[in-house]
Amino acid sequence: MAKTATKLTEREHAEKVLHELEAKQADLAASRANDEATMASVSYEAHTGNEKAAAKLETLRDRAIRRDVEARNLDSAIAEAKRRVAAAQEAEARAEAARVAEEVAEIAGIIREEGEKAEVALAQFIAASNNIRKCIAGLQQRGVNSPSAQQLQSLGSRAILGAIVDSPFKKALNM
Repeated sequence: MAKTATKLTEREHAEKVLHELEAKQADLAASRANDEATMASVSYEAHTGNEKAAAKLETLRDRAIRRDVEARNLDSAIAEAKRRVAAAQEAEARAEAARVAEEVAEIAGIIREEGEKAEVALAQFIAASNNIRKCIAGLQQRGVNSPSAQQLQSLGSRAILGAIVDSPFKKALNM
């Protein structure tokens, strides 16, 4: 799924929801701490006959019960949000792995094609070199001594080594 200026990816959406739920959980914890502090001071008054304090204590108890249920709901929602974030991250990782695999397959195809070209070129080089050697042997049979087999060997070796210097195989020849 492509990210646009206004649309979030699945992972970004899941992370946003998770952060919102965690913020609600933090607010709930702060509310609980505040009510517990209030309950401590009101509780004494409520249990000694103060009707206003008893009413306030009842309100605090009701709020505590609702908050406990809400806290359990938030815990469940946060667990699900974390699962969704992890699932979205895994999906992104799989998509990235698939993209890399496609690139690797493409590069492997290029290597195969270029290897085949190199094999054909090397076979042509060997065939042409053998034809040159045969021509030099034919010249020598007719009394022409230049170029000689030694010159072919020397000049051909220099040409090959000169070409290999610009190839990845120069290390193989200690160049």
